[in-house]
Amino acid sequence: MKRFTEDEIAKANDTNIIAYANHIGLVLKKIGLSYKVKGHGGLYIDASGSKWNWFSKDIGGGPIQFVMEMEDKNWVDAVYTLIGTEKSTLPIRPKPVPEEKGPFILPDKNDTYKHVIAYLIQSRGIDKEVVYDFISQDKLYENSQRSCVFVGYDEKNEPKYASVRSTNTQGKSYRGDVKNSDKAFPFSHVGRSDTVCVFESPIDLMSYLTLLEYHGIETFDHHMISLGGLADKVLEHYLSIHPEINRMMLCLDNDAAGHFACQQLNEKYHENYKILRHSPTGKDFNEDLLTIKSSLQIGQVREPSIGYEGKWDSEEEMEL
Repeated sequence: MKRFTEDEIAKANDTNIIAYANHIGLVLKKIGLSYKVKGHGGLYIDASGSKWNWFSKDIGGGPIQFVMEMEDKNWVDAVYTLIGTEKSTLPIRPKPVPEEKGPFILPDKNDTYKHVIAYLIQSRGIDKEVVYDFISQDKLYENSQRSCVFVGYDEKNEPKYASVRSTNTQGKSYRGDVKNSDKAFPFSHVGRSDTVCVFESPIDLMSYLTLLEYHGIETFDHHMISLGGLADKVLEHYLSIHPEINRMMLCLDNDAAGHFACQQLNEKYHENYKILRHSPTGKDFNEDLLTIKSSLQIGQVREPSIGYEGKWDSEEEMEL
């Protein structure tokens, strides 16, 4: 196998994805700060041409990954294609044979909750009442590996989805979905209002509830869901079973992927829903929470730059 030089790999990664998409015949439509690829539901290319996301599949990347996905090529052939040299003799990646989905089975429970409780309260700064509330609803427990298990239920209150998060604070840390999980059924906090708050992870959702308490907000009736990433299958299904919702608050991470996902969700839903954006000050709301707790612990009690209660009153400056 030929080894590519750093310059060759850099050249491949410098390819403008928009230009390449046009070259292979894809039809693009300019949508705000990105391009939607027609005929490929949920596939968007950033206006810079440097990255793409296929939200319905929860995949994305740069030019090399785009060629691999669009032309079903292995990494080596994708690089050859982008730098315009000879093709490799390696065969095209075989199309994966979809596995037959088996039954969804929750991980075995531990006989204690102490590791999960210690991790979420002490390491993640989440209020103990928030943690205990989710435990009491059977939406959170500790498995036999001492990890957090966050559970999502269907309309019949049967578990259909679970994600696992290691409680390790040092060394390797595992996170992932349980086999045969259905991502249409999220870890959630069911509300009574016309608004749903959308988060990337269960820990961000729980952190937000804790931040509300820090800011003296005792009543919070909005729905809250975790996407378990950035794909919107979760949101799509949740909206279908909650017709009372007509407003979304996007609480995704304050990074490039989070901003990009917000643009696409806004494009998809803005005709039928009022879309608002509540971006954390740091990377995510757990980082915000830990920053505030650290400030309180060192005696520097001050109001942070983000005022959570005001976010629901001054919608225009947040509207997408």
